[in-house]
Amino acid sequence: MTDPEHAPHLGTQPGPAQTEPTESQAHPATPPVATGQPNGAAQSEPVNFNQYGEGGIQAFNVHLNGDQVLPVPITGTDPALAASEDGRFIPPRNAPQWAHATKRLDECGIVVLCAPPGSGRRTAAVKLLRAAGDARLTLFDLEPEWSKPSTNPLPKGWHAGYILDLSDIPEPPADRFGEDLATLGAQLRERGSFLVVLATPADWYGHWAEPTLAFTIPLESPDARRLVESELKALQRMERLAWLNRAEFTAIWSANPSAREARRLARLVNSAPDEDAVSALVDEFGDWHTTVEDLLSKDPKKDSDPTLLSTRVTVWAGALLHGGQRSSVIKAADDLLTRLNVSRDAAHVLTDATTSRRLEAAQISRDGDRAYHDKTKQGLPEALLRHLWDEFPTQHELLRKWATDVAADRGIPEEDARLVTRALLRLAVHRHDRAILDGLANGLAGTRRTLAVETLTTAAGDAELGRYVRDRLRQWVDTTKPSTDRVDLVVEICAGRWGVEQPALALTRLGKAAGHKAFGTPALIHAFEELARQRPNEVRKAVDQWLSHTGLESEDRLRRQTLGAFLALVSSDVGTDLILDDAQKPEARQRFVWAWQALLATDDATNATEAHLARWRERFEEDADRREAVLDLLADIFTPPRLRSGLGRLMVAETSTLHPFWQQVLEQAAHRDLASREASAQ
Repeated sequence: MTDPEHAPHLGTQPGPAQTEPTESQAHPATPPVATGQPNGAAQSEPVNFNQYGEGGIQAFNVHLNGDQVLPVPITGTDPALAASEDGRFIPPRNAPQWAHATKRLDECGIVVLCAPPGSGRRTAAVKLLRAAGDARLTLFDLEPEWSKPSTNPLPKGWHAGYILDLSDIPEPPADRFGEDLATLGAQLRERGSFLVVLATPADWYGHWAEPTLAFTIPLESPDARRLVESELKALQRMERLAWLNRAEFTAIWSANPSAREARRLARLVNSAPDEDAVSALVDEFGDWHTTVEDLLSKDPKKDSDPTLLSTRVTVWAGALLHGGQRSSVIKAADDLLTRLNVSRDAAHVLTDATTSRRLEAAQISRDGDRAYHDKTKQGLPEALLRHLWDEFPTQHELLRKWATDVAADRGIPEEDARLVTRALLRLAVHRHDRAILDGLANGLAGTRRTLAVETLTTAAGDAELGRYVRDRLRQWVDTTKPSTDRVDLVVEICAGRWGVEQPALALTRLGKAAGHKAFGTPALIHAFEELARQRPNEVRKAVDQWLSHTGLESEDRLRRQTLGAFLALVSSDVGTDLILDDAQKPEARQRFVWAWQALLATDDATNATEAHLARWRERFEEDADRREAVLDLLADIFTPPRLRSGLGRLMVAETSTLHPFWQQVLEQAAHRDLASREASAQ
């Protein structure tokens, strides 16, 4: 059993899927995305996602209110599929519990694998689902978009196998959640479908979890040596199996590390140049523990040597800024000393050891103006930071603040600051430490905002932290009075690479962000423009869904989000073209007209809306192909007499006489209004 380092997330490549059959049908199908709407109805339309490869289809719903769950197909490119193959899969050490898991899944339709991340639980889940049922299942990861766990939005497709990761639950679910899971399992079993929930022992407890005890299985990692052997065989490295008998590995087999660590060891053995490198790879696997302890225990031997504390902070600063400028390393070290109440005024600095002696004591070498820890020890800087966090757990808050402030310091070159954010991201992923990412989001502002965007963009797609980061991005824009900086950060992230790779999730967050930004905000317009350019189908369907679920009776917050998102979209040429293409469809046209009319009737949206419509006149007045279609749409928008004042302002803004374009809009609008009144009177 393995737990691949790059477990799939929404950026993986699923294969084809189908829409859910009617109740009378019984054939394999992809479930729709449950929308969490009050009537409980599920809606779905298949959309071609380019990032999923040719033919990749995913049910696509993007809602601004209610909960939903996105099923993400698991396909042949997923490492867990390969790792779960017969002949390669290594079962957990607690074999009786593993057998019990297979039995309970078949009986209950659901099983909870309770184990820490890295134990191989996801590969185990895939293995269970591949053997479950009487028919081959279509497998999915479930990507929840909810305020708290609930079974209501979970899919109930036919002949499907679902994996739902409920690790690190932010708050306890409702009291009935455990009972609801049991009920859901029974419903799935009737449809030939199954659900495997991944949970951690630290979270899966309490009275709400008691109804799940019958199908909750504690899971252990597999035997580490057997797993390493299996991975080497899969890599066609049979000749290296004998290396595992060497004395250097004895302590590792005794410790029996987790599935994730065993797989890392297999990669190290695979990449070693020859057998002479075994000692070095074992040291690297052990995070260079002896090297690190030696570096941090160098007592001064001469009067000119730095103190033990000064040497240690230089070692840590060098790890944080590995490859950075020498001056940045010393500045970061001095900043940490200051935080530790060690005076760094001019007198103390000038009577302390010189920079050269401090770097020498920390065994940091120079390459030009750059400072490096031992380059021959691959992974040493990361090991030093992990050791720092492991050995001084009571100082995490101080250390996070120090490292983040180094990245935010304008006196540190941006290139060096980027080294810091990347080092912190690696540390956060390794430790599953979400507080590090929160610190970067809060601490990097102004010109360093781009570093926060880069870091969180990468983290949002990470197998370990991605779900947490994506959820944080949603939380930041899903509150009544969010931080302006955080809303801006979310908009920038959604406008970039992550938004293109995961448009469904990005559009949900952009729509919510629109409710907190002024109408016509340039950054929001840019974000929708980028997604409309690269993901037009997804943007079109998202806006259509938002308008379909929003009306005059909608709550103010939802209405504000929908109108803000719509105006941001149509405020760019790309977005305008996308909407105009759909405006020929009667239902879509009706929704678009309502949106523009609602914007013109919203006080703080009027100026931005009229400015946008004025640009339409400039763009389409001489466009022989689209002029009449645009005039026709504008006439529909301005048919209600109450909106004619806005039309009057558009005319007066340009000339003291009526402009022919707007005059034609006015004439057509008035004619339609009159025709409507006459029809009503009959």
